[in-house]
Amino acid sequence: MTCLAATAVGVGALVVLHLLPTGLSPMRNAVSQYGITRYRLGYRVQTIAFAVAGAAAAIGLAEAAPGRARAVIALVVVFAFARLVISWFPMDEPGGERTNHGTMHGLIAIVTFIAIAAAAGRLGAVAKQVPGWATLATVSSVIAWLMVASLIAMMVVRRGARVTHSTPNYFGAVERVFYLALVAWFVLVAVGLI
Repeated sequence: MTCLAATAVGVGALVVLHLLPTGLSPMRNAVSQYGITRYRLGYRVQTIAFAVAGAAAAIGLAEAAPGRARAVIALVVVFAFARLVISWFPMDEPGGERTNHGTMHGLIAIVTFIAIAAAAGRLGAVAKQVPGWATLATVSSVIAWLMVASLIAMMVVRRGARVTHSTPNYFGAVERVFYLALVAWFVLVAVGLI
């Protein structure tokens, strides 16, 4: 239940951030840009909520399939820790000078996204071996592929923007597909563990 509640808080914070007059575009701007606006508290609530969801998922998986899910649990713990600390390392202002905090933010974001995508993929393989988890295995694998596809799309959009020296027009939209997959995975895990 903690995983579901924390996921709901994270989604709620994202919805509120999207409704506030931030001047950011969900199509163009990264979710992390909310963390460099005057509404940064909402961004921090979102990151902490998803960290709690990750920690709760790791605990639930450790109780449900302790031996089989070790790699999944480790990856979700990495995700949870990275989500917990990321808002204390704000991204750099787009087009501004690169800073150590901004560089750390980028590295933490990469670790976060890769860890949870790998956890979803690994859970798909592990869940096939657990009686009653066949549906969870299939759906987790599909979500993992959606995460991977959106990660690749984010890299392509960013690279295209660097080559053309323009603002990435659809980075925000692609990143939000990843967030949607993340939320779906936490709901799947939480429901599967109930």
